[in-house]
Amino acid sequence: MQGEKPLTKRYTKLWSVVKDIIKERHKLFEKEYIRDVYYMIGDILGPLIGNKITQEDYDWYGTRQGYATLRDDVWPLMEQKHGFKRPKAWPVGLMFEQGSERPLSELLENADLGLDYIWDQARGFIFVEKRGEAVKLRELSKYGWTVCAGTGYPERLMRKLLKEERKERPVLVLHDWDEDGKGIYKALGFKTRRTKHLDLAMGDRVADLGLTKDVVERLKLPTRPSPPKYKGKPRVEISGLAVLKMRMEIENPTLAYVVAAILAKGLKLSPIELSKKDLAEKHMRWLLTEGLSPVINSAIEWTLKQRPLEGVAVEAVLTETMYTVPGLREKLIEVSMQFLDKIDWRNEDYYHEEAIERFTDKRLIELLKD
Repeated sequence: MQGEKPLTKRYTKLWSVVKDIIKERHKLFEKEYIRDVYYMIGDILGPLIGNKITQEDYDWYGTRQGYATLRDDVWPLMEQKHGFKRPKAWPVGLMFEQGSERPLSELLENADLGLDYIWDQARGFIFVEKRGEAVKLRELSKYGWTVCAGTGYPERLMRKLLKEERKERPVLVLHDWDEDGKGIYKALGFKTRRTKHLDLAMGDRVADLGLTKDVVERLKLPTRPSPPKYKGKPRVEISGLAVLKMRMEIENPTLAYVVAAILAKGLKLSPIELSKKDLAEKHMRWLLTEGLSPVINSAIEWTLKQRPLEGVAVEAVLTETMYTVPGLREKLIEVSMQFLDKIDWRNEDYYHEEAIERFTDKRLIELLKD
């Protein structure tokens, strides 16, 4: 437990007992969520008061710091020393892509099913330290950059998804100017003490978009003191960019800053181009399906009104498994040809220029220019 060595020493006996419990029951625990395991272990500890542990030990285990120590220090140690799989942490992260919000739990479910869980035209990812700031970048997710958010340090599951996605796209990290912010950037790019035994580091794929001392000075952002464990060093949260709303009348300073930083790295603000054939197939499939859906629903509704059914049954068995409408294919081909004639093809430059027009502030770009 970093920065808490005296406290850890004081409860050495408690954690020794907890480690023994994990050794005995790790096969049970690894199937559960880490928060549930915390309570399960606590239930085992109760009868041991006055024998293997003290009341003070038990009370301290029940604190937030006790849970954090189990989750962040004890279990990683047991993984590294004994190869025990750590219980799952409930995914709290989310992603924005194509302007829509997707919870991390949904992405994990798709990944487990072997499905592509990231938009195939995404150019890369922007990991944001705070969910509230990620919401401000939602519109940018329409321009090829999938926005990922957590609640501070990127959870293992988020890192795992980013690490294992098939195209190995770049990950840009937006964080506060403080020690924790630097740690968040390092946690994505490099091995950390708690996960060094896992293959989660992404190395050169990770680039820093975070606030720096230079950015803070150039934009004259207000600083605040860090917590005592960092000796009160000056720090600036991403939220500190909000002062630019009043000073420079920038509607969304966080978005404007991120766009300026992306452009400074020579990156494009656009989805990746696909073949015209793939794009046409995708859109025609969607348009035809959507067009037929209300017709099908209307036909079913009309039929059941004309032939009302009574009574109940367990199952409706049909000898017909599929029905085709004579002449429908020819009509759909005719409509599809009309769609092709109406398509307006837009390339990467179109989106890039549109994003610049929508999101950039020239004064901010000048202030951040090397």
